[in-house]
Amino acid sequence: MTGADIIALVKKQPIGFAGLGVCLLCGGWLYFRSGELDKRQAEYEAKSAEAANFIANVKDSKNLPEQVAEMQAITKEFEGRLVKESQLAVNLQYFYKLEAENEVKLVDVRQNTRPRTGKPTYIGIPYSVNVQGPYKNVMTFLQRLEKGRHFCRINTANFTKTGGGVPDPASTTITLALTLDLLGQP
Repeated sequence: MTGADIIALVKKQPIGFAGLGVCLLCGGWLYFRSGELDKRQAEYEAKSAEAANFIANVKDSKNLPEQVAEMQAITKEFEGRLVKESQLAVNLQYFYKLEAENEVKLVDVRQNTRPRTGKPTYIGIPYSVNVQGPYKNVMTFLQRLEKGRHFCRINTANFTKTGGGVPDPASTTITLALTLDLLGQP
């Protein structure tokens, strides 16, 4: 078939060849665009996830003012339980108050120095505390310290028995040596 025969055939069937041309163009266009299908699918899924997240945020935000108020109240309560490292007298007064409430004798109480590392928001302020008294009172002091006004972490506790004995257990005196940290702010 020569070029003249092809031209004659096209002139005879112009609509059919025009349709064939359109089909070839569409097929080529689809072939080249099919490589973008995975990319478009990923974009669609990302947009769908973003929309779902946005809808969830809008739904959850209806209680946001109450939640913010609740968090502020909890933070205020939490910060009320912290000690300030620079307020030595106030901090030591806490231990003297526990001494009076539990009828024990504070032999020694010291705020120790802590290692300086960076600028943290909350720190453990170290203390050394020695308490002496009857076993029951010393244990009550220890419980009140653990469940007291300030957040407390006991690092070491050493008990020693002084006086008394088997004949008279009521006169047995216990000495408790503690190293502890109270949660506070610098």
